[in-house]
Amino acid sequence: MDPERDSAVNPVRSVLAAVASGLGIVLIGFGLWALGGAIYFAWSLLREPDGIAYFARYFFETTKIALYLPSGGEGLAHYVAWVAVILLLLVLGKLGFWAVGAGAALMSPRLRG
Repeated sequence: MDPERDSAVNPVRSVLAAVASGLGIVLIGFGLWALGGAIYFAWSLLREPDGIAYFARYFFETTKIALYLPSGGEGLAHYVAWVAVILLLLVLGKLGFWAVGAGAALMSPRLRG
């Protein structure tokens, strides 16, 4: 190996490693924030299940589902809102998990080799 080339590449490599570590910390932070938010919202729905009523009302009004259903479609909108919220919480949890995993991979010196 050429010592002049190694001395020129070494600072660049250390700067890139520092940038990757910083990005890894940010990704881990965002991932933990997303996971915490999903857990907090799910816990609040467990303690107060009627909290879904706001989302169900919004869903019922914005989708214009009342035009296609006979009277009493609010109950159906309520159940659909539960399914939608659960799926959204699963997506948020998965995104948080991916962000933490990607951040951990960036932080790992073994993988950066």
